[in-house]
Amino acid sequence: MAIAAVSRRRDVYRNLLISLRLLNAARSIRYSGVVPKSRWGDAIAFHLAERGWSQRQLADKASLRPNTLTNLIKHGRDSDTATLSRIAAALQIDLAELFMTREQIEILRSHREHRVERLKAAVMRELSDTVSTLVQKEVDRLNKVERDGTTRKRASKR
Repeated sequence: MAIAAVSRRRDVYRNLLISLRLLNAARSIRYSGVVPKSRWGDAIAFHLAERGWSQRQLADKASLRPNTLTNLIKHGRDSDTATLSRIAAALQIDLAELFMTREQIEILRSHREHRVERLKAAVMRELSDTVSTLVQKEVDRLNKVERDGTTRKRASKR
């Protein structure tokens, strides 16, 4: 009966991650009942699950021993800033994200995406205005050339 409860919990957790688009439906997840005791341990576990990485993969990318990561994630051991910086660099995130809750990370990402969308819209408006101005100038120039040509033809006929 305990195995069924763990399996059910794992399936619920997996479906939740898939619905939040934090996990690709084709990937399987490794579930541990151990709750991280440090904020950065929770954040590291979150980023590992999001990417589908194992602790060993992260350890290799961050040039750390795998048991160092285990101590951080599962046992909530203290760490120095240099180690956390290497982990953040390997995950390609800001160091501050290791101290945030999952909700704060999602809010930060949403804000970044919104900022990027606003920037794209501003660039497109600017490009549109610039192109419109350039086209208008070229039309005006061609009209002027055409008028000057017509005026010269009339002058030469006289």
